[in-house]
Amino acid sequence: MTWKTIAHRDRKLTVSARSVKILLALLVFAVLLAGYLYPVVGTKPITTARFSGFLIDPITTMLPFIGVLLGYNAVVSERETGSILLSLSLPQSRKDVVIGKYTSRTGILAVTIAFAMVGAGLLVVYPFGELNLLPFLAFTVLTILFGAVWSGIGIAISIAVATKRRAVTLGFGLVFLFAIVWDMISTALEIGLNAAGVIDGRLPGPVRFLFALEPGHSYESVTTGFIDPSTTIDGPWYLNEWVALLLLIFWTVGPVGLTYLRFVGRDLA
Repeated sequence: MTWKTIAHRDRKLTVSARSVKILLALLVFAVLLAGYLYPVVGTKPITTARFSGFLIDPITTMLPFIGVLLGYNAVVSERETGSILLSLSLPQSRKDVVIGKYTSRTGILAVTIAFAMVGAGLLVVYPFGELNLLPFLAFTVLTILFGAVWSGIGIAISIAVATKRRAVTLGFGLVFLFAIVWDMISTALEIGLNAAGVIDGRLPGPVRFLFALEPGHSYESVTTGFIDPSTTIDGPWYLNEWVALLLLIFWTVGPVGLTYLRFVGRDLA
């Protein structure tokens, strides 16, 4: 049995769950709704490239929740019931388990995002919008990558903890911190330092870079720098879109890779 077998079995079990269907349907609905609203409320010219800027906020709010909910129970549920010990007694390794689960759940999210983006693109273009094919395809790939970041974080949490309760607590804690509180902390710090006379205007570059480490900021910077022609990135070189792309790639593989190293030598009994 290989990781492909595990991925196939896990994919069938995951998509059959009602809660997963609801989550993915909400994502599709939100993206399609954005595609419908953008030609109505967006500024001209209406193009699929500029649509990326319109969609960033909904994506960076929804995908963290959906990705973590999709991945948090991937491994820990089997560990909690003891079935993972039976699985590992078969000719498959812990590496096969991690790769299979990651491929399955990230693949489900990737297909859903691609489907939603195609539908939204059609709504943007018809009847008066303009199709910028390559930027739109690149934006779709970046959005899939951002989804992989959060499904990967969910799976990493599932690998790292021993119970589903801990996985849910840690998962929602990270989502709350990064998707909701992170910008508030940055804004509050900037206001406080300005009020105290420590700075005059924006936060210093190194501090801005610290806040830019968050995956949503990396996704936004890459989209702004490479895709959306209506906006630009200013600041030091370490805040540019190329550095943000490297950070986004790290977020995609880093959490799963680091927790896998711990998972390999861990007693699962």
